[in-house]
Amino acid sequence: MNKKYVTVVTFLAGMLGLAACGGQPGGASRPSQNSTNPDRLFPGAGAQWLYAPPTGTPLNISSMTSGLGFGLRTHQDGFDYPVVFTRGRHGCTEFTDTLIYAYTDQVCVPNPASGFWPSTGAWGANDGHLVVVDTSTRRYYDFWKLTVNAQGQPVSDNVGAIFTGSLDANGTPGTTAAYITGLAGDIMPGELDCETCLNHALLAIVPETMNSPGVGKQAPVYHYDGSQPGAIFREGAKLRFDPGVNVGSLPASTATKAILRALQLYGAVIVDQTGGGGIGFYTSLPAPPDETGMNLIGQHLWIYY
Repeated sequence: MNKKYVTVVTFLAGMLGLAACGGQPGGASRPSQNSTNPDRLFPGAGAQWLYAPPTGTPLNISSMTSGLGFGLRTHQDGFDYPVVFTRGRHGCTEFTDTLIYAYTDQVCVPNPASGFWPSTGAWGANDGHLVVVDTSTRRYYDFWKLTVNAQGQPVSDNVGAIFTGSLDANGTPGTTAAYITGLAGDIMPGELDCETCLNHALLAIVPETMNSPGVGKQAPVYHYDGSQPGAIFREGAKLRFDPGVNVGSLPASTATKAILRALQLYGAVIVDQTGGGGIGFYTSLPAPPDETGMNLIGQHLWIYY
């Protein structure tokens, strides 16, 4: 396993006070005692959208999604949302973000010990996503269009966007189209190791041809890039796997059952769109696990606006 992913697992087990799988209390220190729930990465009340089911009346969209592909966005395919943790002991690099838009941020980002390793993309569609988390200050730094060399060092200190936020906030700002940080709903290493290990909402990416303008009300979404009037999806809406289905009885892998369970309990917030024809879920995983049964999602899918 790549060193940066070992870092993620080690940090989560320590910071959240949990074993790597199963959610049992461990001996490591917990986040701020002022937190509403110290066992969560975003523990404050403002991030309840991550830990609660969708609200309102659902629309069954299975007839429109049963033929779509579903999969995890991992580092292997280059369109993931990587996360790296640091204790802020290696200095910082000051970044600006005028590369694409007229942003005026100047942010000194703590240097990860093992370097910056963003998503690499392909086919000219490199998103360059990366979140750096400073565990000493409980702040995160969310990149878009970050490019690095073979040693994981930035080739430029000017990026597409660099937003910073607090782990005690609500999961914004961020560099998804919905302005939510990938850190909030990323599937992290260890979270698919057992059927009950994944305990938060996910972040979904939907086909641009099926993404309508406007925002849903299931998460703190302030922006959208959908452009297909009347299309079924909308950034800020939540997808949910039919809670009446017995996940344990399905012909699916352990990793897939963990995802199905999380989709039943918390749903997946639509945060971005893709030029592809399927639905993806952001992860900070190096490679895909066994995804047997992922096609079942589209056969039992609801949407809440």
